[in-house]
Amino acid sequence: MFGVQGAAMPLIRDDLHLDYVAIGFLLSVPILVADLIEIPVGLLADNPRRTRLVIGGGALFAAALAAFALAPTYAVLVLAMLVLYPASGAFVSLSQADLMDARPDRREQNMARWTLAGSLGALAGPAVLAIAV
Repeated sequence: MFGVQGAAMPLIRDDLHLDYVAIGFLLSVPILVADLIEIPVGLLADNPRRTRLVIGGGALFAAALAAFALAPTYAVLVLAMLVLYPASGAFVSLSQADLMDARPDRREQNMARWTLAGSLGALAGPAVLAIAV
């Protein structure tokens, strides 16, 4: 998602007629809000019920991603981003922690696979957007 976001920003700017102040707000405030929300989420994740946070984060991530893709107005786009960033932390970061905890003896290999998958996704996202456009 975040690999393609930069490539899609000119399209979003033109579609919603945004100025650079609005884009700056859109790219900064959700990150700051997510940083505040991820602190208690990280503390809550340090228990055996981490899977619930991962599933909830995944559901929120999917809903926010749909809202982001279909946002008819700037307000909806901002709201989607405010949900998307912390949901990504709960979904992706905690999934990574679960993967690392599942096989401590293969942590390095699993981390390398995780990094490769993320890099391929970040590379493929803008290419898929270019093809779609």
